[in-house]
Amino acid sequence: MLTIAGAFAQGDVTFDVSAPTAVETGTPFRVEFVIGNASPQQIKFTPPAIEGFELLAGPSESYGADISISGGETVRTETTTYTFVIRGVTPGLHTVQATTASVSGKVYSTRAVTIEVVEPPEDGVDRAAEGQGSGYEISDNDVFLRATVDRTDVYKDEPIVVTLKLYVRNIQIANLDSPKFPAFNGFWQQDISSGEPTRQRETYNNRVYETSVLKEYLLYPQQSGIMTVESFEATVNAIFQEQTTAPRSIFDDFIGQNIRQVSKRIASQPIRIEVRDWPAGAPASFDGAVGEFRLEVTPPPSAMNANQSGTYTLRLSGMGNFPLIRVPKISLPQSFEQYNVTTSDNTRHSRVGTSGYREFSYPFIPRSDGLYTIPAFEFTYFDPQQRRYITHLSRETSIEVAADSTAWSGLGGVVSGVSREELRIFDQDIQFIKRGSPGLRPKGRTFLFSPLYTGLLALFSVVFVVCLLVLPRYLRNMQSDRFVRGKRANKVAFKRFRAAETYMKRDDRHGFYDEMFKALWGYMSDKFDIPMADLTKERIREELFVRNILEDHSLEYVRIISDCEEAQYSPVSSSRMGEIYREGVALISKLESALK
Repeated sequence: MLTIAGAFAQGDVTFDVSAPTAVETGTPFRVEFVIGNASPQQIKFTPPAIEGFELLAGPSESYGADISISGGETVRTETTTYTFVIRGVTPGLHTVQATTASVSGKVYSTRAVTIEVVEPPEDGVDRAAEGQGSGYEISDNDVFLRATVDRTDVYKDEPIVVTLKLYVRNIQIANLDSPKFPAFNGFWQQDISSGEPTRQRETYNNRVYETSVLKEYLLYPQQSGIMTVESFEATVNAIFQEQTTAPRSIFDDFIGQNIRQVSKRIASQPIRIEVRDWPAGAPASFDGAVGEFRLEVTPPPSAMNANQSGTYTLRLSGMGNFPLIRVPKISLPQSFEQYNVTTSDNTRHSRVGTSGYREFSYPFIPRSDGLYTIPAFEFTYFDPQQRRYITHLSRETSIEVAADSTAWSGLGGVVSGVSREELRIFDQDIQFIKRGSPGLRPKGRTFLFSPLYTGLLALFSVVFVVCLLVLPRYLRNMQSDRFVRGKRANKVAFKRFRAAETYMKRDDRHGFYDEMFKALWGYMSDKFDIPMADLTKERIREELFVRNILEDHSLEYVRIISDCEEAQYSPVSSSRMGEIYREGVALISKLESALK
C-alpha cells in the first residue's frame, strides 16, 4: 500500500484553524487545526497557547484520506486534524494564539483566532433538554434558516429586499443539501447576492449565533393585496466527532469512522407582505413607473431636409422600477415615417433598489417639406415616499423641413419632397420607373420541353440506369471481406516495399528480406484469399495459371521468392538487395495489371 501511495499525486501542504467567532460561557466548543496533504508520520504539531478558556480535552488526532481520479490522474488528499475541546469561563474577547507545525522539516503556521465569550441568555433553558444530551442531535435552537425583509408594507412596484440567512451555534456544519428557494410568485425578482456567503455574529432571541447570508433578492410586487414570501428549505449536514474508548485500527482512521454526520431538514418561516395599490386619480400619462425619476429630452435639429433621418430621444434617470417601465409612446407628424424604437440601459441593482437610466430613441424620416410640430411629451410616475404622482413635461418641438433637392415634384404639384425610389399617395406604394435594361424575353419560350431540357432528361436517365445496374454489385463487393482484401492487396504490398527500402538504405539485410517476404507472400494471400498457412509456391503457380497469367510471371515470382530465401542467410547478399527490390516491385506491378 505504501508503494502504491507513492505514485499518487498530492497538492501543497495546507495548515488552517477552524473555530467559532462567538460562544456562551460554560458552553463547550471545538477548535480544530487541520493539516492537509501530509501524513501523520511527517507532522510534528506544536499545541497553541489557549488563554482565557478551560481546556476540557485534546489535542485528539484524527486522520482521513480521499482518493479521486480526474483526467487520468489519481489524486490523493490526506487530512490530519488536531481537535481541542474548550469552553469559555469569563466574558470578553479571548485569543487562541497562532501555532506551528513541522512537515518533513518545513515549518508552517496558522493565524491567531479571536473568540468572543458572552453571557448566556437568562431564560432558564436546560441545554440538555434542547437536544444536546445525546451529543449527536441537532436542536432547533442550534441551526435554523431565517428569511427577513426590509419592509412589510409597500406600494405595488415598490422594491423589497429579502435576505436568506443561516444561523448556527454549538455545532459544526459540513454543508447544505437540496436547497429549495422561494418561488416569489407575484413578484419580479433580481438576485443581488454578492457571491460567497458573508459570515458575521448576530444575537437572536438572546442567543449569539454565527450567521451566513446565503442569498439576497430585490423584489417588486406586481399585484396589490396580501402577498407571501414562501419558505426557504434546505437539508443541513452537521459533523460530530464520536467519543469512544474502544480500541481502533489504522483502517478506522483511514476511512474516517470517528466522524458522525447528522442531517436535518430545516425551513424558514413564510413572510406576509401587505401591498397597497396606487392611489386613485392617476393622470392619463401614468403607465406604472414607481420611484423617483428625471426626464431629459433630446429633440432633433430644428431645420431638416425631406428624406433626411432624425432622432427624437427620451432619457429616464434616477431610481425605481426600471426593468418594468414600458416604452413610452410619442406622437410624430403623420408625414414622418417612423422606425423601430431602440432602447439602451445602464442600470444597477442593489439593496436600495434599481438605479441608473434607460434611454429610448425614436428614429424617423420626414417625407414632405413644411413646418411641423412634435407635441410636448408628458411622463408621470408615482413617488411612494411622497405618496403622490409627479409629472414631467417636455417642451414642444418645431421642425422646419425643406424640400429635397433630389426629389421629384410631379402630378401637377400635388406632391413634393418625395424621393425617386419611393412615392406614397393615399397610403399606396407606386414604384418609380425602372431604368436600364428590363431583361425581357419573348413570350412563349419556356425551359420545359426545350432542347436543353430534353438533353438533360436523357442524361439523367442514362446515369440512373447505370447506377441501377452497377451500384448493387459494388455494394455487395464492398460488404465482402474477400473483395476488400483483394482490392487492398496492391496497396499493402507497396507499403511493405517502402519499409523494405528503408531497411535497404540502412544496410539491414535481415529487416529487408523479412519485409520482402511479407510483401510478396502477403500480396498473394490477400489477392487470392488464401490463408498464409496454406500458401506454397505450387499453390501460387496454380492460382496464376487458372487466371491465365503468363507462365513467365509465375516462374519469375517463384525465382524471386527463392532468391530471398537464399540471400537472407547468405553473408554476401547485401549487394543484391537493390536488384531483388526492383524485381519484386516490377513483378507485383505486372501481376496487378494482368489480374485487372
